[in-house]
Amino acid sequence: MTDEARATVWRWDRDDDGVWTLWFDMPGKSLNLLNPAALEELDQRLAEVEADAGVQGILIRSAKPAGFCAGADLHIFREAPSAEVEAYVRRGLDVLDRLMRLGPSTVAVLHGACLGYGLELALACRQRVALASGVPLQLGTPEVRLGLIPGGGAVEHLPRLMAPKDALDMLLYGAPIGFLQARSQGVVSGLVSADEPERLLEILASEAPAERPFLPEEWLDELAFAKTKLEQHADDFPEAHAAIVRVIEIDLAEGPEAAREAVVANLVRLAATEESRAAIADFFRRVRR
Repeated sequence: MTDEARATVWRWDRDDDGVWTLWFDMPGKSLNLLNPAALEELDQRLAEVEADAGVQGILIRSAKPAGFCAGADLHIFREAPSAEVEAYVRRGLDVLDRLMRLGPSTVAVLHGACLGYGLELALACRQRVALASGVPLQLGTPEVRLGLIPGGGAVEHLPRLMAPKDALDMLLYGAPIGFLQARSQGVVSGLVSADEPERLLEILASEAPAERPFLPEEWLDELAFAKTKLEQHADDFPEAHAAIVRVIEIDLAEGPEAAREAVVANLVRLAATEESRAAIADFFRRVRR
């Protein structure tokens, strides 16, 4: 393998039937992260799909035994100025939007850690399935535990995928869920094993599940209950919780475009706080032990 090939973050396997598998494999890392370089290369791979009318379907997978993707590059949120944070967040949204708009069917094949930005990458695919693996599946949005909010579409997509209480629990408390809960709540559609590639082809060819209705009459009571619950239990990052609730309220009242701008503004603001940067620094200290 050449040095250039080793440096590639995303690589294709292409079969003769037009099904392409895009492998996420950051060189020299035990886990994948969606850092700026990974986003740019993903954008290039998506452009290749758009230019080839023969593509019939795309599987997005990780070559890492430990999982699909552990999230965003937290160094940016800890160290970068606000303008750079905003550019990173907006660039990520643009790339994931491009993935969502692709003509061919897209399926994310998940195992192990699928957290934060990694889950948002999976949510940008039309369907998600779990891969039977010795590493338990973990799906979640842990950003709130660092004083941040999800910035790659989770606050928009999860409420249109899950029941209101389930979506709020995932967004507001940051605890990951496993395969059985993810399947029952509609985040993944099933389980496949490594030795049944035909199942993946069947899923690619099937209709994606319809979105849940996102209606005020289903959400307002749950949002009010969540606010009351948060007020009664002291937390280290009340601003992050309040921002998530407010974004959902904006989405209900004004639509997803206004909500997305609120996500960007709130994430940039929260990333600049001393509390969030201290929490990220503490996270780095813990994972290095």
